[in-house]
Amino acid sequence: MAPQPDLMAGELTSFVGRRQELADVRRLLSTGRLVTLTGMGGVGKTRLALRLATEARRAFPDGIGVVELALLKDPELLPHYVMETLDIRDQSSRPAVDVLCDHLHAQRLLLVMDNCEHVVAAAAHLVDTLLRAAPGLRVLATSTQPLRLSAEHVFVVPPLRVPGAEDHVEPGTATQYPAVSLFADRSSAVVPDFTLVPGNEAAVVRLCQRLEGIPLAIELAAVNLKVLSIDGIIERLDDRFALLREGSRDLPERHRTLQAVIDWSHDLCTAQEQALWARAAVFTGGFTVEALETVCADDVVPAATILGTVSGLVDKSIFVREQVGSGVRFEMLETIRAYGLTQLQHSGAEHATRRRHRDWCLNLLLSAGDAWTGERQEDWATRLMVERPNLRGALEWSLAEPGEARMGQHMAAAPWFWLALGHFAEGRLWLHRALALDDTPGLERSWALVTMAYLAVCQGDTGEVPELIRQALEATPDDASVGAFAQLVLGTERNIDGELSDAVEFLTDALERFSTVDLPGQYADLARIELASAHILSGQLDAAGTLVDELFERCRVTGSRWQLSYALWGRGLIGLLRDQLDQAEADASEAIRIKRHFQDTLGLALTVELLAWITVQRGDARRGATLIGGANGIWQTVGSRLMGSSHLIEMGERFEASARSSLGEGDYQAARDLGTRLAVDEAVALALREHPAPSRTPPARASTVLTRREREVAALVGEGLSNKEIASKLVISVRTVEAHVEHILTKLDFTARTQVAHWVAQQQ
Repeated sequence: MAPQPDLMAGELTSFVGRRQELADVRRLLSTGRLVTLTGMGGVGKTRLALRLATEARRAFPDGIGVVELALLKDPELLPHYVMETLDIRDQSSRPAVDVLCDHLHAQRLLLVMDNCEHVVAAAAHLVDTLLRAAPGLRVLATSTQPLRLSAEHVFVVPPLRVPGAEDHVEPGTATQYPAVSLFADRSSAVVPDFTLVPGNEAAVVRLCQRLEGIPLAIELAAVNLKVLSIDGIIERLDDRFALLREGSRDLPERHRTLQAVIDWSHDLCTAQEQALWARAAVFTGGFTVEALETVCADDVVPAATILGTVSGLVDKSIFVREQVGSGVRFEMLETIRAYGLTQLQHSGAEHATRRRHRDWCLNLLLSAGDAWTGERQEDWATRLMVERPNLRGALEWSLAEPGEARMGQHMAAAPWFWLALGHFAEGRLWLHRALALDDTPGLERSWALVTMAYLAVCQGDTGEVPELIRQALEATPDDASVGAFAQLVLGTERNIDGELSDAVEFLTDALERFSTVDLPGQYADLARIELASAHILSGQLDAAGTLVDELFERCRVTGSRWQLSYALWGRGLIGLLRDQLDQAEADASEAIRIKRHFQDTLGLALTVELLAWITVQRGDARRGATLIGGANGIWQTVGSRLMGSSHLIEMGERFEASARSSLGEGDYQAARDLGTRLAVDEAVALALREHPAPSRTPPARASTVLTRREREVAALVGEGLSNKEIASKLVISVRTVEAHVEHILTKLDFTARTQVAHWVAQQQ
């Protein structure tokens, strides 16, 4: 064999990150004879393969052979390419495959087959033949799709790690993320005086997030520092394919621009794969096969072919498979999605596809609303949380497309959705935009007006409520369902404003009206909750108890967990006022456990506040004061404290005064301030006694090192759960869990999960 080439001779820039990936692939290669690195173009498969081959030299006494296939046009010439790489000179008439088999039979060699995707069938056949003939041979392949051999171990090369949207990056620490480190390294080569400093660090993080950690995109962006600031690059990223054009001349042509990389992958797709890629780009935040069959199917892409087409796009690294809970979803990197949208626009099918996507989202909401009062309520809540990006995308299109605003009003007018999933401000924003675009009288507009009024009431913002209700009733004066909903909102407004007798009158009337109209049960349940609250604040505990018990039993029968949590809140408040503190705490704690699943921030704020009052009444003033602060922190994410209810505020002030009297002003304020600084999940954990109350000067804790999500993952690692089990519990993908675990190990300077478990135990 000829002298070995320097595998990294073409690596004129430093190799950044990939510590974990190198370890994972090295482990696969030590146990298997064929490892294929897959992933989208530009993600760094070749660099990773060459780095691994360089580090593995000593394990292969007969050397390393690197076969670059990108320029190979004729698959039949593949064996000759390999012979040339290995410097095998044979001019006989024997088939080249036979020559290779004879030559490699007794050798221990690593063969790197780079860029197999456009000759994947020929590459698979040759590799299979060589592995059978040469027991000492190992093959490391790179391709946008697997070779599909039984001996193959597939490793999907992910983009470089970037900070998540919720991650707090401490100043001076951003280079712990390989994407940021790569940008800093390449930028200093382009602009020699470039350094990462506190003044530009946040902008670099935002840029790397927008580029999704794709190494090629980061390197191309760094080139633009010659003429643009970091913020200037970010501003132009909406047209990323135009911006990221100038690459290095010594790169293969297909890698000189981001456009060329994606073009290369697109050209390798079948016509149906190209069409489905383009149509799937209307989804935001992922999709299922069933969703694709509804939104993307037509004569060009028949529904019966979508499953197979999805499989092909996963193989080609266009779609990324995600295990979310017990289901399977698919996602595209935003760069891949943006390319698909461009293709969709050129195809002329964009409007029809986006309309079908909007209709699919609308039907999803309507189906969830019809089934909301039932035993699958938590499943529906989880599904809606997962599909929230798609719902937003559908709303955005409806409000941007002429003539579609009425359907936007219809979608946004789902009060139970905004309430249960804790997005009051967002709901009001969509409704305000939709109502401003179409003022034609009709049921959709009336329902949207009343929904907007209800969300405003829940935030303690009652000023515009009468006018919104007036407009709704004038638009559809004869619609009984709008009238019933309007009475519910007006009764809730009176309840918050302290006009309790009026509140009871309006809410009682609303309940009677709901019994005569065809509406899902959650609307009547909301009236029951509000009426029980009005009775409690009026001192009519027996009447309130009857309503709450009826709602409790109804929810136990139907399985409506969200409404059940409010029945438990009502029982807890009644128990507190009757000094039945054990039962009151049990009811309130169970309510919080339910609300936590739904992300019901209003309900969490109400119930943490209730538990604070119960705690003070028990005599634990310090913990109670901390919980009061914790509830206040949650209220800041919702709106007015206690929704601005004068009677609830007065009740809370009594318990605050009691805690202040027990502790003294200084200690009370210190304990309350500690609670106010807690994140929502920390306040909830404290309320449920899952963690002890923080001390006056707490030691360095998880919150100072890890993000909220990382703390959740670390706690589950501490319980001994696997990544797959954690993904199922948190309803996120296994890949996301793996990234979080890697972040945790890096930030805490650990190397094993057992260290994380020990650290979690110390923190608790």
